[in-house]
Amino acid sequence: MKRAHAIKDREELAYHERTRQRAEMLHRLVEGIEDGLFIISSRLTVLFVNRGAMKFFPPISSPVGRTLLECVRDHRIVEMVQGSVESGQRQRQEFLVSSRGEGSGVEDRIFSVEAVPLNGDAPGGMEGGVLVILRDETEKHTLERIRKDFVANASHELRTPLSIINGYLENLVEGDISEPDETKRAFGIMRKHGDRLAQIVEDLLIISRMESGEQEAVRVEEFDFKACALDVIHRLTPVITTKEAKVEMVLVDNCSPYIHGDRYYWDQILFNLVSNALKENLARGLQVTIQLKQEGDTSEIQVKDNGVGIPHADLPFVFKRFYRVARHHSKEIKGTGLGLSIVKRAVEAHQGTITVHSRPGIETLFTIRVPRAPRV
Repeated sequence: MKRAHAIKDREELAYHERTRQRAEMLHRLVEGIEDGLFIISSRLTVLFVNRGAMKFFPPISSPVGRTLLECVRDHRIVEMVQGSVESGQRQRQEFLVSSRGEGSGVEDRIFSVEAVPLNGDAPGGMEGGVLVILRDETEKHTLERIRKDFVANASHELRTPLSIINGYLENLVEGDISEPDETKRAFGIMRKHGDRLAQIVEDLLIISRMESGEQEAVRVEEFDFKACALDVIHRLTPVITTKEAKVEMVLVDNCSPYIHGDRYYWDQILFNLVSNALKENLARGLQVTIQLKQEGDTSEIQVKDNGVGIPHADLPFVFKRFYRVARHHSKEIKGTGLGLSIVKRAVEAHQGTITVHSRPGIETLFTIRVPRAPRV
């Protein structure tokens, strides 16, 4: 008899231990979820809240036992949860909520709130309650907006030269342009805009390769940076001569000219930075300097010019796709609006960083820092 009781006691202990372990595992899983989880009673008081929920709203030392409104401080969310309690139906909505940002600031966030009624199998005290799941969807909506903006901008950039080309083709086909000089001029304009179309497509392909994450996108090897810079200067010689500009390559303290990277993409980086400076400065006599400095385990490249500069308000946006600094001094085609975006992504693909500083009318300085040897 005693032996039977001992076996039963051991079985009960083992059962309680398994129950404790399962509860502990469940607790760890719930606490590890980044989404906010509330269990709310039918009277809209908080029965349980996980750690993830605390980051969504102002911190409360002891949320359990308080009303949902005290915790979330948003009547819209409370009304949605109450509707779920009364109807017994799952509900989901998104809300624009002002919440604490970094520091003491307040920022708008988009929260997805889902209320799931608890069934009759819910633990004691939770019958008729609701599981509330909060998820921050701000980044998803931001990415979707960026995608839509990109499609709209790309469509606009492609449509403009196509419309011009089609317009001249229509005039030529219908005989509205017949004089040799006018015909030559029409073909010249169509060629210029055809080249621009090709450049937009090429730039888009480069950005796509940069963002693909493919290992073969960047082939890192040691190469002569000075030779690369001089090649870019040579390619831009006609523009440099026309603008009466001066572009030079400088090795600080006569350092080694070799860096690690993909020569093809460094051609793109330097060409975009230097050509951008030449295009944005109509005044003659512009001075552009490409400078390389080897410092510890970092190669620092600077491209600076003494032109009109970039207004302070535009600096945070210059690396965005299709962003152009407003200029009122010229209506000429300035390029695709993708050059600096390509530069930033190419630098990041080399595990580097790029910054820009500008004092309008004095100096614009782009600074790139990349590892001297490829990181494993």
